Amino acid sequence: MISICIPIHNFYAYPLARRLSNQAKISKVDVEIICIDDHSSGYYLNQNKGLTEIGQYIKLAENVGRARIRNLFLKYATGEYLLFLDDDSLVEEDKFLRKYAKAIEANPEVVVGGRIYDERGNDQEHRLRYLYGTKIESRSVEERRKHPYQSFMTNNFLIRRDVLERIKFDKRLSKYGHEDTLFGYRLEEAHIPILHIDNPVINGQVETNAEFLHKTVTATENLSYIYNFMWEDQRFCQSVRLLKAYGRVRSLGMHKVVYHIFRLMKSPMESHFVSGTGISLRQFSFYKLGIFIQKVHFENTEYV
Repeated sequence: MISICIPIHNFYAYPLARRLSNQAKISKVDVEIICIDDHSSGYYLNQNKGLTEIGQYIKLAENVGRARIRNLFLKYATGEYLLFLDDDSLVEEDKFLRKYAKAIEANPEVVVGGRIYDERGNDQEHRLRYLYGTKIESRSVEERRKHPYQSFMTNNFLIRRDVLERIKFDKRLSKYGHEDTLFGYRLEEAHIPILHIDNPVINGQVETNAEFLHKTVTATENLSYIYNFMWEDQRFCQSVRLLKAYGRVRSLGMHKVVYHIFRLMKSPMESHFVSGTGISLRQFSFYKLGIFIQKVHFENTEYV
């Protein structure tokens, strides 16, 4: 059996669960559907009340974050494999569950299906998220197989129960961002192979430029928190693009110079990103580097 695990936070997840339930019946794939709501507002709790007709629907009394909630599914899932899907996933491929069912015939430990973006988010108001998604996050299965651990993402992956019991998501991470980066690295440390297959979901919720900029800042700050307890592990730091860039400027003694340039450009860059016109992902990378240096060197005195 495959336990389909859908963490929910302030999103209408009923259509996804219903589609997966219908697909499982048609495909004759043995599944159970488990949805855990991470303390959404009453509006979304009311919208999603129909989930009780499809499977288990657990509502948390407090927000536990993206890492701890994934570990929590072990308490409710009974399948040998757990399939994690983000609540905004669009599963349009009718063979989606059958592809995962076929993959587990070989008893893999971790399987990643991938993600894609479609043209629905390609307008000026959503351009930043769309460009980052299509150019950075959305990779072909061939590209993902070249760097299997760095290509690990939590939005669409399947894991054998005993592996998740052994290597859990780091419960110290309560905020958004990079919990998948650290988990992928832990899998690599444990020499657990990741099988990448061509079975993507469509990213269904393309944030506005302003929303994605805010999430990026939160994720970058969360990476700085991870860095606080991983900075001595050079293999980890070299495996993360932003940490690798930071390591280069730090080794040259240029991090303070970069930060002062960032401070001068910060407000104009943010206005530019929010406008959605002429966005440069290279400039966006510089912006993230500035946020990271600010957090590590000018807010956390331990690493100044």
